[in-house]
Amino acid sequence: MTARRMWTQIGLVLPVMLAVAGCAAVPTAAPPPPRPAPIAAAPTPAPLRTPTRGWEDRAVDAGAWRYDAGGRAATFVPTGGAGPLLTMACSGGGIRLTSALAGNVSLRTSAGTDQIRFDGGNATLPNRDPRLDRIAFSRGRFALETPSGGALTLPVQSEIGRVIEDCR
Repeated sequence: MTARRMWTQIGLVLPVMLAVAGCAAVPTAAPPPPRPAPIAAAPTPAPLRTPTRGWEDRAVDAGAWRYDAGGRAATFVPTGGAGPLLTMACSGGGIRLTSALAGNVSLRTSAGTDQIRFDGGNATLPNRDPRLDRIAFSRGRFALETPSGGALTLPVQSEIGRVIEDCR
């Protein structure tokens, strides 16, 4: 009787289990993929001032460096100014400098003078370029001077070194 009862229970349970296993969920349409975030346009750089003294004797431009870890960029924003004076951003295998500079610009650091070519307000230096180290390790300030007389005299702060190291 026990074997008969067992087969009866299996005979009742088995069809129910097969019926449940045969059910399939109705597929629903996948939600559309999220739209990519729009890329913000780079702010318009502020116009340059014409220096009246040598780069080592000038006061540094008033403002502060700001570091953006997500964008791997350091931006020097003038006090009360609308746009940044200089942005240093990791871009692939180099660091892109963005400013209102144009042409062959003199880079003045405590280690000496170099040239950087700005085309359309942008210059890209390879991430191992010694000019980047000269900027990061300059004593207190560095300057970018255009042949037409415009100049930036900026303080050296840790944000510059962070961008350089992030890009290496």
